[in-house]
Amino acid sequence: MPRPWRVTGGIPGEEADVDVVHRGGNYVHARWAGSPNPSPDRVTVRCEHIDRCGGCPWLHVAGARAHQERADRVAGLFRAVGIDVPVEPRPAPAGAIRQLVKLVAADGTDSRRRSQVTFGAYRPRSHDVSPIPGCLALAPALQRLTRLPPLRLPPGIARYLLARRSTVDGRVLATLVIQDDAPEIHSLERVLRDAGVDGLTLHRNRLDGDAILDPRGETVALWGVDTLRESVAADVFVDVGPTDFFQTNPVVGRQIWAELPSPGAALVDLYAGVGSVVYAAFARNKALRGFAVEQNPGAVGRGRATATRLGADVAFLVGAAGDVAIPASFQGATVVLNPPRGGTVAAVRTQVAALHPSQIVYISCHPAPLANDLAGWVAAGWRVETVRAYDMFPGTPHVETVAVLSR
Repeated sequence: MPRPWRVTGGIPGEEADVDVVHRGGNYVHARWAGSPNPSPDRVTVRCEHIDRCGGCPWLHVAGARAHQERADRVAGLFRAVGIDVPVEPRPAPAGAIRQLVKLVAADGTDSRRRSQVTFGAYRPRSHDVSPIPGCLALAPALQRLTRLPPLRLPPGIARYLLARRSTVDGRVLATLVIQDDAPEIHSLERVLRDAGVDGLTLHRNRLDGDAILDPRGETVALWGVDTLRESVAADVFVDVGPTDFFQTNPVVGRQIWAELPSPGAALVDLYAGVGSVVYAAFARNKALRGFAVEQNPGAVGRGRATATRLGADVAFLVGAAGDVAIPASFQGATVVLNPPRGGTVAAVRTQVAALHPSQIVYISCHPAPLANDLAGWVAAGWRVETVRAYDMFPGTPHVETVAVLSR
């Protein structure tokens, strides 16, 4: 049976010359080399790193075509599980750009054979790390971190460098993910402050594999700020810690939260992070009752502090979705699910069903598990009312999908 082709730099329907990169068991991987009749949706790529960074493989696709391709991809995955529903493409608003950077550490030596660490991005289909100075996908303040000079650190110490910029006050909080501590780490303040960093935390991750964070790993503040203030709606702010979940592109995040359906009198969020969804809903209805569940104790503490500051009737509990008992007073509430990439587990679905919610709002960064989860809800008698595909990650095929379900 012929293997399908995956062509980096290609556009569906475009006649093209390609160079075969790899013939795998399931796919033939190739790279676009030119076209005698280029697609009208092909645009010039301005990024100088496109051939050595796998971060933005759709930079050559015009915006309108990219929006539609994402929506069509979601719709196709839904149809494969028996759900035929229109998917609305939602382009990003003006000013939307990534306010979070995740750089990979690479050990090396200088000309005098002294140990040093540089940071960059994985090359396509590789674990080799390539520098990406001035990455255009990032807010300008974060681009400065892509130009860091080599850091004098022993090998095997650094794993990743994360940094988030606040869209409220422009502060930058960096987190160095480490395997082990080293005295040299404590001398990095000057070089990082010169790069615009306002605070540094350390996160210890000794897990095998490529996971950036260890859910049980220790996180400590080294110097400067250790949280950032972010906006979820006009005049409603949350505090975000170094390992808390918050949308990579906050402008698109606020677009999503503003367009969620009204939750009515009560809302249950089982993957709450610092409370972005519940506090965005509170901005529209100050009488809202909220119940939020989150595994990260630091995020829960910050979520509780936000409730106190805003005078919001929101209870935050530490625990895994599906494990924390939800009060009977939330029967019939709107339930919001924003699970990790793998989707929900059976315990969560059972718990949500027992609440007899008025509606379910499902937010997902991975449409394939979303389709599988929705198929289960449809089989249980729910209807998928609306689906929107948001451009959270411009220049990529990745999409943030919001589905609203009702009885």
